[in-house]
Amino acid sequence: MSEGFKPLAASLGAGIEALERRAKAALDLAGRVRDALPAPDKDHVISASYADETLIVTVDSAAWCSRLRFLEQTVIERLRAAGETQVAKVKFRVGARA
Repeated sequence: MSEGFKPLAASLGAGIEALERRAKAALDLAGRVRDALPAPDKDHVISASYADETLIVTVDSAAWCSRLRFLEQTVIERLRAAGETQVAKVKFRVGARA
């Protein structure tokens, strides 16, 4: 993904570079969340972001959202074990895939 942004970032400056870093960080965070979930559940994670110490995980349907709420403590423990110290609470919400 970042290879495609490099020519654009070079011509538009620091704002685009900062946006690219934020997008990469969001993708990396979503990947860490997927790694913390069991196989059938991880496939339904769309994105992840932080609001203070709350990790907001967007999933693709209300059914998966409800199911993943039961895994909140497991997700927190696994993320902390992997070095993600910012997470204190997880909220799951429904979103749409782009």
